[in-house]
Amino acid sequence: MRRHCQHWQAWQYLIGIFAAFWIIFATILIVTGLPFYVITIALSTTGMLSLLVIALAWAYQNNY
Repeated sequence: MRRHCQHWQAWQYLIGIFAAFWIIFATILIVTGLPFYVITIALSTTGMLSLLVIALAWAYQNNY
């Protein structure tokens, strides 16, 4: 009986990479003491761009 290994797709790796980056980036922004609106804009922009890249990777790998 053969055991099937599940291969992770690129968009699954990207979720982990972008999540780690976002947390590190958020920590740096908060520690530097920037105003709240600057932190909000920076984190929401990087979050939306990360979601866009993940969605494009998912669509590419699923032939959409």
